[in-house]
Amino acid sequence: MNVFLFLLMAIPPAAAATVVTAIAAKPRLGAAYRSRLLAKGNTSADVPTIRIPNQDIHGQLLEKLFAHKSASHRGLTHARRAILYFHRPANEHQENIDPDHPRYPELAKATFHTLSISHQEIAALAHRCTQQVLKDVWHADATSRVLRLMDLAVPVTSRIMFELTFGTVPSQEEVALIGRSARDSMRISKGLRHSTNISARLELLGLLRAKVTECGGCPGIFGRDSTLDTDSRAKHLQGVFFHTGVIQLSECVCHTVLAASRHAHIVERVVERDARYLDHVLSEALRLYPLHATIQRLVVDEVCLSPTVTIPSGTQLLVDIGRHQRMGHTEPDTFVPERWEQRSHADGGFVGFGRGRRKCPAERFSRTAAAVIVQQLLSTFAVHAPARHTRALEGGGLCCLVPLGSPGTSGVRFKKLLVRTRDHAERLAFGAAQLICLPLTARAVRSLPHSTGIGTRSHPT
Repeated sequence: MNVFLFLLMAIPPAAAATVVTAIAAKPRLGAAYRSRLLAKGNTSADVPTIRIPNQDIHGQLLEKLFAHKSASHRGLTHARRAILYFHRPANEHQENIDPDHPRYPELAKATFHTLSISHQEIAALAHRCTQQVLKDVWHADATSRVLRLMDLAVPVTSRIMFELTFGTVPSQEEVALIGRSARDSMRISKGLRHSTNISARLELLGLLRAKVTECGGCPGIFGRDSTLDTDSRAKHLQGVFFHTGVIQLSECVCHTVLAASRHAHIVERVVERDARYLDHVLSEALRLYPLHATIQRLVVDEVCLSPTVTIPSGTQLLVDIGRHQRMGHTEPDTFVPERWEQRSHADGGFVGFGRGRRKCPAERFSRTAAAVIVQQLLSTFAVHAPARHTRALEGGGLCCLVPLGSPGTSGVRFKKLLVRTRDHAERLAFGAAQLICLPLTARAVRSLPHSTGIGTRSHPT
């Protein structure tokens, strides 16, 4: 992004002043522009699309729609983005195929089997990996430091996923490669890089192929009678654990730490190891900052939700998760974990891990691991994050960390000012990068064929 700052400085002063004034006057310009482009890229002129929640479909009707088996197939552009992302039409892992695909049961079984370790084992794994990363990253004599929370969370989750799948401790080089692939994916999803730049992911795929071969096909995950070849096994592990797993668990941790750190009473209860309350904190963070802006679904058979609401076959659904999770709550934009003490996730419209047949199988694992990581970070550091906190997490959780019990806090005020300054400059660069990369990505997605070749059902053309 520094390149964009350089280019901004290189253009004529009058033009530069116009750009800077426009972005500074409207801080959400980049986010708004991105939303319009994503909406354009997520629809197709020849496929009817319903955006929900709306005046007809919300609340309980939307919950009923999530649970309906005919609305559990991936959206049209979800499939096309999957091909674009992996650059391989034959990429078959659980998240990119539909439940009626012949390999879906085998892949789903492999995922569930991998995630089915006990609560105690998950907690111990997360604790061990967090301690190792803090030891590697934090200098013993440092009294404060400006860094991005993602630079702590990504190595932690990379280690967790590697140990979970292969049962061995990864090397520093392997952790770095997993993290580089995850960061590239996040930059692409945020519109900071063109989506065809997949060199890090291909390098990671090569590593995973080698590890699968070294482990004799990973029979502990896929079973000894699996029909999957080495390439399919490596792609499945990459897509489910080293892409989605690393990215979403890392972002969940960052959002929760940033949101909780602004409220001293919340931090106090978390540090006191109030496990039930910490679970509410995680739910509230995911309610306000969902890991996906939208859920895409394709209705493959007619769905009757009520006597007056029927969704025809072939309709694409585009669910605004943030809007849905704010409906029905008092002070919907305020971070209040206590709201979940009297409400269940179903009553509160919580869909942080999805609903229905495509609900995320890693909810239990993710909640347990994230709770351990968040509790350790807030018990170790005072987090000063004066930067604006949004769902896109543009700055990667830029903040100033001060170890609790540190003998001195000299320079913290200056570092907090540095965080604000860096955050403002990076947001300018962020918006400039999106102006270039998002249209290219949206155009690339729309240019892909409608028939994905993934799954047994063909999408309408």
